[in-house]
Amino acid sequence: MLDVTSAKQQQILSGALRAFGRYGYRRTSMELIANAANVSRPTVYQYFRGKEDVFRAMAGQLLEGLLEAADMAEKAEGSIGDRLFGVLSVKLEFVVDTVDLQFRGEILGDAEQVAGDLLVSFKDRLLAVIEACLLSVPEELDLVGTALSAHDAARLLLDAVVGIQQEDADREVLAKRLRDLVDLTVRGLSSRR
Repeated sequence: MLDVTSAKQQQILSGALRAFGRYGYRRTSMELIANAANVSRPTVYQYFRGKEDVFRAMAGQLLEGLLEAADMAEKAEGSIGDRLFGVLSVKLEFVVDTVDLQFRGEILGDAEQVAGDLLVSFKDRLLAVIEACLLSVPEELDLVGTALSAHDAARLLLDAVVGIQQEDADREVLAKRLRDLVDLTVRGLSSRR
């Protein structure tokens, strides 16, 4: 992964995020990236070999930031429901806030082709954060490991978030669906009603 160190590189990656989020991967050109970053196309080429290089650098940086935010949410004060919601909402909010609905499915598919290794690593690491959250309160979630393993519960939750983020609904509705999912999960993994 490219180590982003200069302000100009950061400017380009911020512009790339806006361009990819608005047009999807396939429709985004180096010209659109340059325009979104308020730099010339040759300037973009000074720092990146091409669109794939920009996308991978942008994705790597974003995924690291999402993991840091999820880790902070997992360690935050609050109920298990609030912490789990915080961990899962990091991914949901990022997608909803940055990628136009019409390109969500497409950009995720393209991302798997262009940066699949980064996505696999991200998913594995995010699953570990979700599992840690589920395992952090064995007295509350006493059915973890009996009804469902923490790993399987984490996978189901992450898959459900992917489904929720594909819905054509506003942010508040999606957040409510995620909250309902978390509440249902917490109730389902606890013998205490």
